[in-house]
Amino acid sequence: MQIPRQASARVMAEVLLLSLLCGLVAWRVASLLHTEDAFEWLRRWIGIDNDEDGYPAIYPETTCGKLFSCFWCLSTVVAFPITAAAAWGAEMHPAWAFFVWMAASTVAIWTEKQVMRAQSR
Repeated sequence: MQIPRQASARVMAEVLLLSLLCGLVAWRVASLLHTEDAFEWLRRWIGIDNDEDGYPAIYPETTCGKLFSCFWCLSTVVAFPITAAAAWGAEMHPAWAFFVWMAASTVAIWTEKQVMRAQSR
């Protein structure tokens, strides 16, 4: 049985839109957790210390410490529940949800790279 072309195009558009939206949400949440002042209390509780400029610099050798030391890892973990909720709400097939999760984490990582590049200028 072949999927009608309109249904296929609709699914692809939905996957792309959810990937973009979930990725931007994941970037924002991961950014908050990773470096911003709003969650400094959480980073301190995990055992992360700041350098003299106030940026997280010393990470403990624990699972959470390792996770928080890598923005890519943190954004991928953060993107999972965001994507799961969005895919569930959109009644998306689990196979598509996996692709949305991977694409969302890619969007989050790419966005962080662009922000860091802009800040370094």
